[in-house]
Amino acid sequence: ATPWGGDYFPNTLLTDQDGQQVHFFDDLIKDKVVVINFIFTSCSDSCPLETARLRQVQQLLGERVGQDIFFYSISIDPLSDTPEVLKAYAQRFKVGPGWKFLTGEFTDVTQLRKKLGLFIDGVDNGRAKDHNLSLIVGNQTTGRWMKASPFENPWILADQLANTLQNWKQASVEQSYADAPQIRPPSSGEELFRTRCASCHSLGPQDGEGIGMRNIGPDPLCATHAA
Repeated sequence: ATPWGGDYFPNTLLTDQDGQQVHFFDDLIKDKVVVINFIFTSCSDSCPLETARLRQVQQLLGERVGQDIFFYSISIDPLSDTPEVLKAYAQRFKVGPGWKFLTGEFTDVTQLRKKLGLFIDGVDNGRAKDHNLSLIVGNQTTGRWMKASPFENPWILADQLANTLQNWKQASVEQSYADAPQIRPPSSGEELFRTRCASCHSLGPQDGEGIGMRNIGPDPLCATHAA
């Protein structure tokens, strides 16, 4: 049995962006593979970038998020970050199913940060802008937990969640490489955009929503047309 169970993790009561109350251990992490980070919606620098980066990871994982992988972003500013504010924040980044934005009592959230190793004495001390930027990924069933950078290559983080933390469980049906579609390599411009810009900017129409869907920065295609 893993030592990282209900005896270690508090069963803190939290409220998600839809107003639903959940318990941290019983409802959110028990028997699950999870990624957990701490944010506040009024943050103007690291938190939006972190959320945009994790959205890339969510997109790479596809329908597995909400089925066998779960994302949780917990506010460290519960006075300002009401469920309504968190919902608007989630909508701004167009996050998909399986990603909860949560708020709770300040002392309870601080306890969670300490239990997860994401509170640094002498750095945090109530100053929200100085909070630990790391995130935690883990499998509660196996007791395997790891700190990670939110600015890690999204493919690597997605692989950790989909494979490493799943004990390298393979898909039930294996297909031949001969059946794989032909995929052309990206051009130098596409590679530059993917590695330097895609976390914060979208390019052109996205999922039928038209030009101008923004994560953080404007659509370069719109800027080109305007010029």
